[in-house]
Amino acid sequence: MLKKLTFNKIAIATLLLLLAFLLYNYPEEINEEVKKSNDGKVINIYLIDENDFIGMTEINSSSKSINEQIEDILNALIINSNSKNKLPKGFKAVIPEKTKILSYSLDKDLLKVNFSKDILNVSKENEEKMIEAIVFSLTSIKDIKKVMIFVEGERLLELPNSKKRLDLYLDRSYGINKVYDITTINDSKMVTVYHLTRNDNYYYIPVSYITNNSDDKVEIIINNLKSNRLNSSNLLSHLDYQVELMNYEANENSISLNFNEILLKSVYDGKLKEEVKYAIFYSLHDTLGIDDVIFEVDSKTIDEFRLEN
Repeated sequence: MLKKLTFNKIAIATLLLLLAFLLYNYPEEINEEVKKSNDGKVINIYLIDENDFIGMTEINSSSKSINEQIEDILNALIINSNSKNKLPKGFKAVIPEKTKILSYSLDKDLLKVNFSKDILNVSKENEEKMIEAIVFSLTSIKDIKKVMIFVEGERLLELPNSKKRLDLYLDRSYGINKVYDITTINDSKMVTVYHLTRNDNYYYIPVSYITNNSDDKVEIIINNLKSNRLNSSNLLSHLDYQVELMNYEANENSISLNFNEILLKSVYDGKLKEEVKYAIFYSLHDTLGIDDVIFEVDSKTIDEFRLEN
């Protein structure tokens, strides 16, 4: 009986030691697996949301290779494709089903993409959204600035239904979710403003305003972020309406924005709230090609945002 009791104690002690060993080492293996699965790159993609806007969301690219990122984006944009990237909830693809990517090539900052003729089956309601989604999604990759679209080897000269002419090179100056506020075609300008909205998660809706407003583009962006020009309950404004842009200084790819002290209401834990910082940055990046934004209050730097390499 004593021998049996001693044996049981030894067995239990041995099991406890084994369990402790497993608990100590196993999380390292789990962490390593998580590290491997996240070793790719999160990239922005533009898809149709539940309110029929083109919204900016994210997918995980399987690789940091630019070619694989291009393929991941293009496959995710095709309806019912075999994309390995599951689309975020509340978003849908826009390129017609059965469209094939026949080829693509990147020369410096120009990407040429050759689609099968199935892409021409896009509806009249979605044809412009499709071009916007393709251009903005592909130019989310930093090394890509311009896109040329081909169909069965022939350049797409116009939208399939409305026959609206397309420029030779398509970039973010094409606009997205366009809103026209003009009295004449003369002296018009376009600014793209990123408004915040949400379904299960927050995301941004870029809106390109074509306007005759006499203010310069930076002022138009800040004023639009302080109010909801679209009068849509789905679009949120996180920039206090009393915030004033006192002045700014723009260089080649950077800009310093000097605000009044009301901006400090949007500071949390020593940093500008992300929903404010990102909305301003993305708007300036798409409109003016800015890669670096310095935020100041009374000429003192409170935060900075720089485009990642």
